[in-house]
Order: sequence, then structure tokens, then C-alpha cells
Amino acid sequence: MKQMKALLTKDFHAFRKGLMVPVWIVGGAYVLFFLMILYAYAKGNANIKISGFPLDVLTNPEMSKAVSFAMQMGMYLSFIGIVVGISMVSVAALLLNSDVKHKCELFHRSQPVSVWKLTASRYLMGLGGMIGLALLLGIFNLLITNLMVGIGTPLHINWWLSINGLLLSWLHLAVALLTVGSLCFVLSALFRDNAFGKGILGVAALEIVIQGMNGFYSLGIPSLAKALFRLVMSGLVRMGDSLGNMHYGVINFSNTCRPSDLHSFTLPPYFLHNLWSTLFTWDIAFKLLFCGVMFVLATCLYHRREVQF
Repeated sequence: MKQMKALLTKDFHAFRKGLMVPVWIVGGAYVLFFLMILYAYAKGNANIKISGFPLDVLTNPEMSKAVSFAMQMGMYLSFIGIVVGISMVSVAALLLNSDVKHKCELFHRSQPVSVWKLTASRYLMGLGGMIGLALLLGIFNLLITNLMVGIGTPLHINWWLSINGLLLSWLHLAVALLTVGSLCFVLSALFRDNAFGKGILGVAALEIVIQGMNGFYSLGIPSLAKALFRLVMSGLVRMGDSLGNMHYGVINFSNTCRPSDLHSFTLPPYFLHNLWSTLFTWDIAFKLLFCGVMFVLATCLYHRREVQF
């Protein structure tokens, strides 16, 4: 236990700069946003306007619930999720090569510590740390946006649905991040330099070969790029499909909805049940198993890899 604690502490110091990148980006975006608000107040033009959206429907309690949920999910996945995802790829591709970069691989590999503990520490700190950070950023975003919208608009924030929107988004994003991070973890065991770039080139080369074989011989080989996309994003896509297929009173958001319809808007009673059920599927279980297999594969490759002096 003491060994694992020491390894996690060491790896935290080794990767903390990469882990802090999303914090600086999100923090910088909020600072810029608040500066813009102050500038608007200084110019005497601080009224909040939502183009094409009638603010009076925000007083509809059912609409307030839907907006509270959608606001957290939309902002989290479209901003924080993208920032953390890009940072995850850059950090995960370096997890087993930081010692090479700092020219201390021989020193760490010669210590009386199991290679499984070495890789587990880096996996937990790199991937688990980034996923945990994504949750903290989501909580920060929830508090700030709910307070600002609650004070500056007629909307009555529903905190329960806001929290559900955040947690659902975070859990689906966590599975996606863990999946792509595990793939990058294997790449970091295969390649010492530019692991992610070499992995992308490898996938692109295989995709060209597959498409060429399908074009010339009509073999019907599945696309590798599409398969990887489905592997990573299927949970988020399923949640989006579940939202799109729900009927909200007289409104079906899979079709075009008129502003006049929003006054009769109601959330279906099975709204949260349907969305939470997208997490408890065989697809999610397969992804978690896949991540475990990738960790074992990366550890075996790293253990057999020649130590660089």
C-alpha cells in the first residue's frame, strides 16, 4: 500500500501540468466571459437576450426543468467534454514514456516494484485523474451557470434535473474517455515518441487498405475508423437518440417544434429513467472489459519493451 501511494504521488507530480491544462482553459474562458459582462455593463447594454426564443415560456415549470437539464448537458459535452477529451489524449499517449523523456527509465525500472504497480499507478493517475477532474469542472460549471441564469433570467432553476444532467453527461463521457485513454495507453507502450500520431497514421493506413480492398474486390470489410468511433461514442449517441425519441406532451423534438408549442410542453414521467437506463447496457459492460484488456496488453508490452539507457 505504501508503494502504491508513493507511486501515485510521484506520477501526480510527473503529470500534473498535463492534468491542469483543462483547468486553465475552462478558467480562462470564464474570466473572458465575465470581462465581457463587465464591458456590457460599462456600456449600459447588459440585458440578456435570447434570439428567437420567447422568454415568457421560461416561466412554464416543465420548460424550466427541461432547460435546467439541457443546459448542463449541452454545456458540459460541448465545452468541458471536448477540452478534457483533447487533454486526455495528450496525457494518455505519454503515460508510459515520461521516464524516457526525462531520461530516468532505467532508474525506475530497476526499482523493486512490480511492473503491474508501475502501470496501474500511471493508468489511475493519468486516466482516473482526468476523469475525476472532469467531474470537478462540471460541478464548478453547474454552480456558476445556474446562479447566473437564475439571477439574470426568468428561469426557475431545477437543481435536481441540473445535477442529473451533469452526472449523466459525466458518466457517459467518463466511459468514452476511459476507452480512448486505454487505446492511447497501449500506444504509449508500443511507441516511445509521438505515440498518438503514429497510432493515427496506422489507423489511416489500414483504413486506406480496407477501402481499397472493398473497392476492388467488394469484400465488405467493415471500416476500422467507424468501428473505433462507435466503440468510443456509442454511449453518448445512444443517450442523444433516447432524448430525441421522447415525446414531450404534444412535442416530439425529433421533428421541428414551433415556439407556440412550448407553452404546452411537459416532461414525460419516464424521462430520467430512460436516460439512466442508457448506462446499464451490455455495450457499457463490453467497453469496461475492453479497457481492462487494454491495460493488461499495455502492461505486457511495457514489461517486454527494451529499457532505454
